[in-house]
Amino acid sequence: MSRAMGGLIFGIILGYILQISANEKISAIIFLTATDAIFGGIAAKLQENFSNRILIFGFLTNTIFGMILIFLGNFFEIELYYIAIFIFGLRIFKNFSTIKSFLLKKICA
Repeated sequence: MSRAMGGLIFGIILGYILQISANEKISAIIFLTATDAIFGGIAAKLQENFSNRILIFGFLTNTIFGMILIFLGNFFEIELYYIAIFIFGLRIFKNFSTIKSFLLKKICA
């Protein structure tokens, strides 16, 4: 866990130093993919089939897919990022439901 916190702090400092800015669509997709990865990782850990590689690969591929939708949408002047928001929103709620069901089984058992 300390590596993750170190990486997070390093990323925040690096972003602050480099003054990196992104538009709202890109920020929303990155936030949703990170949230999806976090809830997916928690759900996988509770189901005892967690893998760091799957978590990182899933986060990166989902982020790239979301970015492709944004750029294609901008190119064709279609708001395709709504699709990514919808899909990642569904995945977040599915993972949250899995976590909730697991915790309820543990509490009630």
